[in-house]
Amino acid sequence: QAHRAVSEGSEEPPGSCWNARPQELLPGLLKGIDLAKQWPELHMEAALSASAAGIPALSDGEVPPELEGVHVVLLGDSTLDNARYLNVAVGELSIERQLTKKSLEQGWELTSLAQDGSLLEDVFVRQLPNIPDTVTHVVLSASGNDLLTLLNQMVVANFSVSSMYDAIVTGLKEVSERYKKLLKALHNLGCHLAICTVYRPNFNHVFFKSLATFSLGLHNARIKQISADLDCSIIDLANILDCREDFANPLELSTRGGAKLVENVGMFIADHPTLAMSRLRHSAHLYAEDDAFLPVVGAFGVPIRCCATRALRGQVYTSKKIPKSIEQTDKDFASQQHVGERQHFSEEQQRWRET
Repeated sequence: QAHRAVSEGSEEPPGSCWNARPQELLPGLLKGIDLAKQWPELHMEAALSASAAGIPALSDGEVPPELEGVHVVLLGDSTLDNARYLNVAVGELSIERQLTKKSLEQGWELTSLAQDGSLLEDVFVRQLPNIPDTVTHVVLSASGNDLLTLLNQMVVANFSVSSMYDAIVTGLKEVSERYKKLLKALHNLGCHLAICTVYRPNFNHVFFKSLATFSLGLHNARIKQISADLDCSIIDLANILDCREDFANPLELSTRGGAKLVENVGMFIADHPTLAMSRLRHSAHLYAEDDAFLPVVGAFGVPIRCCATRALRGQVYTSKKIPKSIEQTDKDFASQQHVGERQHFSEEQQRWRET
């Protein structure tokens, strides 16, 4: 789609990308291009536009941190806070530690707020308020413990028909409503958001396996629909984790399983640049028919096509790739991982880690 604002009196046909006014080109898009030397008048007009938009003046080659720096925040439960269940002595790495390593390599900032044993309400009340203002990408893995709560209720009732109906029909619906409430709050932050589907525990008991498969099928279908409605990305752990080696115990992920998750998180971040965040698109006054379109800049600072490129949103990630780096144990790096406090709920679920 062509930019709305075009130069008056131009000989180029209407809608041509060559007619886009210079002030429409956000200065942050022109990294590495010396407009002052190539087109002094464009450089001046772009600078004036940046000032009008409230963007601070930059020195040559400098890019605003909010347009460049990636700040990843992890929210949720033990899926993302699994250090407690690994053998640090042999160099096993938690998901937080693997992402820390990747962040150091890529120049990202990482904040982990996920806490073992957290329910959806815990994420909403304890974690969401602590999200830094500089966040660019949020990865959420939650609701698994809410489902365990329903399972516990059925166990106490000896799996009576009424208890199973209450859990599977009423209970799952209530969990999805709480999930939707949380996701809407995160969506309002205006950053990139990826949610993880709930994986099937690696239970040994056939009955529990069957019950988990059925219940998770219903639950994951609902949270996928919620994510689609809000245009969030999905890391489909329910399909990614497909073998016993992905688990440290029936409930928690191993280094191998965590590596699969980290690989998909990396793909999510690569597909969603900071400039494409909705809060930046809306504040940068990009004149496009759809605010998901961003100008594509050529080697000389001029848009090379009028319809630009749509920022990837609402993607589904299902890669099962395992990086070779996890085969090389790093005991020193592993020993630095912090094992924080966990919610009391986590301690009460120990029997499921042995089922």
